[in-house]
Amino acid sequence: MLTETSIAEGEGATGEGAGPTAAPPELPGMAYRAYVLALLTLISALSAVDRQILDILVEPIRADFGLSDGQLGALNGIAYAGVYALAVIPLARLADRYPRKVVIAAGIVIWSLATTASSLARNFTHLFVARMGVGLGEGGLSSPGPALLSDLFPRHQRGTVTSIYMTGPAIGMGLAYAIGGYVVAGYGWRAAFLVAGLPGLVLAALFYLTVRNVPKGLADGLRADPPQPGLGRTLKAIAALRTILWMIVALACLALMVNGLLRWIPAYLTRTQGLAPVEFGAWLGAAVGTGSFVGHLVGGPLADWVGRRDPRRQMGIGIAASLGAALTIVVLFNAPSMAVFYGLAGFLSFTGGIFAAPLIMVCTTLPPVWARATTAAMTLMAVYLVGYGFGPALLGVLSDALAPSFGEDALRIALLSSTVLALPATFSFAMAARHYRADLAESERQLARDAGRPDIPHPDRETP
Repeated sequence: MLTETSIAEGEGATGEGAGPTAAPPELPGMAYRAYVLALLTLISALSAVDRQILDILVEPIRADFGLSDGQLGALNGIAYAGVYALAVIPLARLADRYPRKVVIAAGIVIWSLATTASSLARNFTHLFVARMGVGLGEGGLSSPGPALLSDLFPRHQRGTVTSIYMTGPAIGMGLAYAIGGYVVAGYGWRAAFLVAGLPGLVLAALFYLTVRNVPKGLADGLRADPPQPGLGRTLKAIAALRTILWMIVALACLALMVNGLLRWIPAYLTRTQGLAPVEFGAWLGAAVGTGSFVGHLVGGPLADWVGRRDPRRQMGIGIAASLGAALTIVVLFNAPSMAVFYGLAGFLSFTGGIFAAPLIMVCTTLPPVWARATTAAMTLMAVYLVGYGFGPALLGVLSDALAPSFGEDALRIALLSSTVLALPATFSFAMAARHYRADLAESERQLARDAGRPDIPHPDRETP
């Protein structure tokens, strides 16, 4: 049960109360919550710019430093995703234990400084270390950001709210390609890193100074932070959610197939089509950014709609995305014109983005309040490690291995090989659907226990 003392301690930890007589905090007004959503969406867009800007700079950097595809894949993947994977769970634990806004603001500062420092790189090692800094910083946003939104918005709004938030990376991806192409053409790749990195320092200060701390789980009826269990109990609670475990496998496969491939598209166009970044940057950025934007935007409301009568149907979105991505990749590399190529690249980006909002919604709904950021971190760790880390690196190594036999066509063949991942992705989404309803019922029972009223069902409960 939540005692008067524990409520006071929870309020003191968040800055919303000063003692046992302070009134329990209420959910902030919609205007403030919309402001936080808009600001986090802008920040997530900037994080995508800093993460994706390297894609458009691959060929100029390769020319300057004489790098192989394997090294480029490491820069574009392992350097970023390896550190991200190591840091994301500890940072999520901090966000579950301490004010989320502090972790988020610190992350913005770190990745912005690291992106800015990339402009000073003099060799492969310098760039590798800088990209590690980007991965470290972005680990402070990826799960604490959605967890903060789940504190502010009730469950029936989270699909739509998460979709809005997830349009940020889509916008950022398009901006990285479009702006990066023009900047590198006029001022060089070093200037592109500066343009991408410096704005984050301003946003970090704005976020820290204007966003208030609220108790974790406030939108779910909790009026003070619940006790934070140890890591062992947290991991046990997550492992019991079989829906989450199967989703991790499915999304890792989908991320490698879509995101791992998209990271190589600029290099493919330069190398095999003879196009300079300034020639395709705006077109590719518009196509990929629009496709991802639409996918992220419709994914949440679509999940809310198809899951209204049976939440298991939400996994059908992932199955359709996996099969659609594989078919699109096959047609993409046989496109009769660049216009068709751009359109297909946009649709591929759509398939990669449509399940992002349902993913975050599930990760911030099924787990207990005290494990939400950690659950999102573990899921995103798998997605980023495979899709943004090993994916580009493995495809680069495969391209190098095929080069003696296929020459410049080696990269295309390596990218086409990713389509086999549609099979395990589809199977894993189907298994997640099988366990979804039982996990959701247990989630609502745990939420009632955390609120200290096991006899009262959650007020936002919907009967499937």
